[in-house]
Amino acid sequence: MESFLIKELKILAIDDNQDNLVALRAVVSDAIPRARVITALDGNSGINLALSENPDVILLDIVMPVVDGLEVCRRLKQDERISHIPIIMLTALKTDHKTRISALEFGAEAFLAKPLDEVELIAQVKAMAKIKEAADMQRLERSHLASLVSERTLALEKELIERKKTEEELQKANQKLRETQTATLNLLEDLRKEITAREKSEAELTVAKNKAEESDRLKSAFLANMSHEIRTPMNGIIGFSELLKETSLDIDERDRFIKIINGNCQQLLHIINDIIDISKIEAGLIELDHDDFCLDDLMESMADNYLKHASGRGLQLILGKDPGCKSTRINADQGKLRQVIDNLLTNAIKFTEGGRVEFGYRLRDNSLDFYVKDTGIGISEEHRKIIFTRFWQVEFGLARKYGGNGLGLAISSAYVNKMGGEIHVESTPGMGSCFSFSIPYIQARAKPQIQPQKPQDASDFTGKTILIVEDEPDNFDLLNIILGRLNLYILHAWDGNEAMRIFDEHPETDLVLMDFKLPDVPGQEITKMMLTLRPQLPVIATTAYAMHGDKEKAMDAGCAGYLAKPIRMNELLQLLKSFLN
Repeated sequence: MESFLIKELKILAIDDNQDNLVALRAVVSDAIPRARVITALDGNSGINLALSENPDVILLDIVMPVVDGLEVCRRLKQDERISHIPIIMLTALKTDHKTRISALEFGAEAFLAKPLDEVELIAQVKAMAKIKEAADMQRLERSHLASLVSERTLALEKELIERKKTEEELQKANQKLRETQTATLNLLEDLRKEITAREKSEAELTVAKNKAEESDRLKSAFLANMSHEIRTPMNGIIGFSELLKETSLDIDERDRFIKIINGNCQQLLHIINDIIDISKIEAGLIELDHDDFCLDDLMESMADNYLKHASGRGLQLILGKDPGCKSTRINADQGKLRQVIDNLLTNAIKFTEGGRVEFGYRLRDNSLDFYVKDTGIGISEEHRKIIFTRFWQVEFGLARKYGGNGLGLAISSAYVNKMGGEIHVESTPGMGSCFSFSIPYIQARAKPQIQPQKPQDASDFTGKTILIVEDEPDNFDLLNIILGRLNLYILHAWDGNEAMRIFDEHPETDLVLMDFKLPDVPGQEITKMMLTLRPQLPVIATTAYAMHGDKEKAMDAGCAGYLAKPIRMNELLQLLKSFLN
C-alpha cells in the first residue's frame, strides 16, 4: 500500500497568484485527504519554506516577479539539503518546447501546462511523492549503513590493536615460560573463530545492502514504466477526445474515435486495478470470497472472450475440460480464479506470435489442476524463479517491447497461494511455456437456482421516477444523459440531507441510485433511513472505491444492487430492467 496515503503528505505550492494557490489546495485536499498544502507567494519565501518544512513535493510556477520559477528551481536543486525534493513546474504562459527543456535542465522532475488537468496533476503529485519517499528511504539506509560500517571499522581497529598487544605479550611470555604454549595456541584459535564470525556477519550485511539497492532499483524502474503505461492510454483518451470536437467528422470516424477512447479507458482501469491489487497484497488485505458456480461455464466464457483476440493474432485457442469430472459446480473464489487465468491467457497471447494457446483443467484426487500452454517466446531457466517477483518485467526490458506493468504474475501467484495452491512454470526458450496451478476441489453445496426470465427489450421506462443521489456534477450529467434517453423522470440530490427532503416530497419515487461517498452523511446511512420508511424501495449503491467488502456493506445496508464506478451502461440497464419492469 502506498505509504504516503497513510502518513501526512506535505506539498509546497509556490505561485504569485493567491487564487491559483487556493485552487491547488482545493484540488489536492479533495483527492488526497491527508495532504497538507503549504503556500508561498514568491520564490525566496518558497525556498525558505522548503528548507524548514522539507515537503514531499514542490509545485512551482515559472512566471513570477523578482525571482522566476526557473531560478528558484536552480537554487532548490543546488542546495544538498533539499535537492532530492521532486519539483513539478506549472505555467500557463511559457509552454513552449524551449521552456520545458530549460525546466528539466534546471532539475525539475515534471512539467504541467495550465489550465491543469486535475487527474494528471494528482497522478504526478502521487508519483513524485513516491519518488521522494524512495529517496528518503535510500538516504536513511545509506546513513544507517555508513554508521554500521564506521562502528564495525572502529571495533576491528580496536580489536587489531588489542590482538597485536596480546601477541607481543604472548611472545614475551613464550620466551620466559614454554609451558604456556598450549594456552597461547588455544587463545589464537579463539581469536581466529571470532574473526571468521565477524567476516561472515559483514558478508551477510553486504548481501542485505545489495538486496536493498536492488529493490530500490526495481521500484525506480517500475515507477518509470508505470508513468509510461499510464501516459500511453491517457494520450489516446485526451487526443481523440479533442478530435471529437471537430464538426467535420463523419459517423464512421466518430465511432472509431469513441472505440479507441473506450479501449484506452479500459487499459487505464486495468492498470489502476493492478496497482490496487498489488497494494492490497503487500498490506495483507486480500480475502477470499467463496461462492458456488459452474466451472465449465466460467471456462467457456473466458474462451469466448479471448477467441477474437487470439484469432486477430493468427493464433488457435483451445479449451480443454476434464470429461471425468463428475460435477463442475464448485465452491471457490470465482473472481480471483478468473483473474489468475485472465493474467495467464493475456500473457500467453501477448508473447505468442504464431501457433496456438491452450488452457483448461484436470481433476486429480481432491484438487483441480489448471494450465495455460503456448507456443510463444518461452522463458530462460535463469528467469523462471523470478518471473513471479513484482516488477520483474520492467527490469528485463520486456515492457518496452510487449507492454505491461510487470504485476500480473505477482498478483496471480499471491492469489493462488491464498486459495491454497502454488503456481509453476515449465518453459523452453523459442518453444513456448506452460503455466500451471492447483486449487482444492470443493463441490458446490447447493444446486443452482433457476433465475426467472426477464424481458430483454424493455428499455422504455415511461412513467417511472428515479432519484439520483450524486455530489459530482460530471457523474450526474452522465447518468442524466443515459437515463433521460429511457424516458425516466429524474430527481437529483447533491447530498444526503437533500436526498431525504426530495424523498419525502416525492413518494412516487420508484428507484434510487445512491452514491455512498457524500459530503454530509454516508450513503449507507441515508439508504437505511429510506428503507425504514419504504422497505420495498429498490436502492442501487454506486461507489468509486470498489474495494473488497464494499459490496457486502451495501447489501448489509439494504441495497438491492451494487454498481462500481466507472458505471457500465449494460450493467445499469440490466438492473433497471430487473427492478422497474
